Amino acid sequence: MRILHTADWHLGSRLYSHDRTDELFQQVKQVCDIAKQHDVEVLLVAGDVFEKRGTALPELTKKLAEILAPYIRAGMHVVLIPGNHDDREHFNMMNALLTLEQGQSERVHVVKTKNIFSIRNVQFAAVPYPLHEVLQPYRAEVRGSTERNVSLSTAYADLVRSVIDALNPTLPAVFIAHINVAGVVTPSEHELTYDEDIRLGRGDLPIASNLKYIALGHIHQSQKIDHPIPCYYSGSIERMNWGERDDEKQINLIDIPEQGDAKVTSINLETTPFYPLEVSNSQLQDLPSMYPDLDRSFVMVQVINDNGADPASIYRVVKEICPRQINIEVIGGDEKELRRRPVIHQKSYSETVRGYLAERYKDDPDLPELEKLTNQLIEEVENVASAD
Repeated sequence: MRILHTADWHLGSRLYSHDRTDELFQQVKQVCDIAKQHDVEVLLVAGDVFEKRGTALPELTKKLAEILAPYIRAGMHVVLIPGNHDDREHFNMMNALLTLEQGQSERVHVVKTKNIFSIRNVQFAAVPYPLHEVLQPYRAEVRGSTERNVSLSTAYADLVRSVIDALNPTLPAVFIAHINVAGVVTPSEHELTYDEDIRLGRGDLPIASNLKYIALGHIHQSQKIDHPIPCYYSGSIERMNWGERDDEKQINLIDIPEQGDAKVTSINLETTPFYPLEVSNSQLQDLPSMYPDLDRSFVMVQVINDNGADPASIYRVVKEICPRQINIEVIGGDEKELRRRPVIHQKSYSETVRGYLAERYKDDPDLPELEKLTNQLIEEVENVASAD
């Protein structure tokens, strides 16, 4: 069997105020084209298919279904598991949309909780990002985020073991999870701890004689995990933020034999350029010839005001040349004007703060009050900024 392992599509996400719908769906089409080119039998998406804080999620779900449907009709199976950024209800919608036509239901595998299913005599054992209520019966009652995540992580490891133990030992198997593995770093070289997330210990990664491959999602950086069984994070299909600006994005092609080891081939994806630009004001007009793809690139621009121009005019020129700029800094010129330069993406900052609270404290009963106080603080900050 030939499988294409991918993860972390984050459809519906934005980068500051910039809508990324078109480019993210273009990445999905690129993945599907690769699947067709290599005669892939199973497209496996290991979580974070959607961005639940995104807008128009029903429309995004329908659009994704329209892209995948022709490949499913042609015989390809699609496996989707939810990650921490997914809304489980949208998975139900996706399942309904993809199974409208007769005969498609057997090739659409939408995992809601833990599940074991077979495709052409290969077993798939899937454990999505764990909802707290799923693990609640298995964990001890503790206080504090660190203690809670340690308890939940222990429960998650027990859940993984129970799934592996339930496999048929006579058939090859693939394990799928959306989780942080201890010791794995993010693109910013930061290891998530128990203070921040549930995680699976290295010693808790599954091992079984018939287990051929471990497909992971959650960490956006493509990487192989040191383990007796081939174990990979496929990484995200696109550079999702400035911290990932230098990442090469990949997907993994896996050949599962009846006997012996799986063969894993990494395939690079074309991605959106991210540029840190430093240029003098007198050279600004040369940027389009130096970077022909500025219309689709995300940039941070530092402008040296070498001719004493009005900083406001510099901002206007940069925004015209770089429509997807995410920060502009002007150095030199009228210091008074520089102190008064506009705050870039102030609205997006407030959205980022609200989104972080909703995710970080989603199970906290005091979240509504915290959001209320946060909104009041943001409003005060914005009022001060506009008054200046």
